[in-house]
Parts: sequence; structure tokens; C-alpha cells
Amino acid sequence: MIFIRRGGSNIKNTSAPQVVATMTVEQLDAELKKGYDSIKAGRVYSADEVDELLAKEFDIKLTTTKRRPHAPNNCFD
Repeated sequence: MIFIRRGGSNIKNTSAPQVVATMTVEQLDAELKKGYDSIKAGRVYSADEVDELLAKEFDIKLTTTKRRPHAPNNCFD
């Protein structure tokens, strides 16, 4: 689990992220379900929104995301 305090100055990593290759089928299913449930609940961000949030949080300048012409704006619509 990783904790980041607002302002970005204190980052505390209490454990390493789990590696997919070492997960059981049940663990992988549970993690995928968490992500799917998060998407269904509307907790989604575009790449540009993530770039903006990271830039504000860590006071960094990121280049804008270049979307390929054939890529949909939201693949979950």
C-alpha cells in the first residue's frame, strides 16, 4: 500500500505492490473486480486529467498526451 500526503512531500510505501505472476486466480479476479467496480462507480480519469493532477501534486511539467486519431475518447461508452 502506498500513501501520498497532499503536497507530495511525504511518500510512505508500506508494502510492495503484488506481482500478477505470483497471484492466485482468486487474487487476480478480486483485483480486477476492484478496478471494474471503480470504473462502474465513475472513478475514471483521462490521461490528460491524470497528467494535470500529477503536475499539480508534484509541481512538475508534463507534456500533453497525444491521442491517436482512431482511439475513442472513452472506451467504456
